[in-house]
Amino acid sequence: MLNFIEAVGVSDKGFSEAVKTAVEEVIASGKKVHFFQVIEQRGAVRDSKIKEFQVILKIAVE
Repeated sequence: MLNFIEAVGVSDKGFSEAVKTAVEEVIASGKKVHFFQVIEQRGAVRDSKIKEFQVILKIAVE
């Protein structure tokens, strides 16, 4: 049976990197990841420049 957890990923490079970071952290915690869904994408702007990309994921784990 699969369970769902939510995870937040952050990157200064882009949304894809933020997703990768979040999924890799869950895997590193010892959970077996089956798939993920991006729930939300957002970012932060400081001094008129994009500083970070943020994602909220729903991840199916075993």
